[in-house]
Amino acid sequence: MTDGLGLGDAYDATLGWMKGQGGGKVRLGIATLMWISHTERSLKYDELCHAVAVEIGPPSLNTG
Repeated sequence: MTDGLGLGDAYDATLGWMKGQGGGKVRLGIATLMWISHTERSLKYDELCHAVAVEIGPPSLNTG
């Protein structure tokens, strides 16, 4: 049974819901959706957790 939503509608609804969460949850939600939609195979839960935990950019060292 379907509710009549196409894939694009489901994607838009998901993005709208994520943006409504606010704060860092938006970034995490969009990053997660990007990882899921660009994989060549289904990711395992722990693989997805590792993927969204990575922060892109130069590493910083707090020496103080």
